[in-house]
Amino acid sequence: MASAQTIAIIDDEVDLVNLFQEALEHNGFKVCAFTDPIQAFNSLEKTIHEYGLILSDYRMPKLNGHELCTKLKQLNPELKVILMSAYDTVECNTSKFTFIKKPIRIAELLHIVRNNLAENISVITKKVERKGTTIYNNE
Repeated sequence: MASAQTIAIIDDEVDLVNLFQEALEHNGFKVCAFTDPIQAFNSLEKTIHEYGLILSDYRMPKLNGHELCTKLKQLNPELKVILMSAYDTVECNTSKFTFIKKPIRIAELLHIVRNNLAENISVITKKVERKGTTIYNNE
């Protein structure tokens, strides 16, 4: 049985993974973080039913987030998935996943994560504008 509070973060940007992990843990979530999508899949395929949500970058080397999350969702159809991208367009059908545009403020990320874990939300499209020179601003 999946724990609704357990989240896996997968992104090849180490600083972003650390920021999101710290913010989510500070807000009561249990987080497992990965910077390599192949390593993430190898670890998560064995324990996927322990997770309520996957938060993954779309563009990563070796295995993109859509392919990774599609494979994980085949193992656990109840899994919630949030794909992130700094690009305006992605080359996939995101109707099965929530899609958010980076950069995103921490408050917005927390709101989207909570909504995905609390409800059966299939798609949330949120455009977040860059404010100042800080990419990941929590203001």
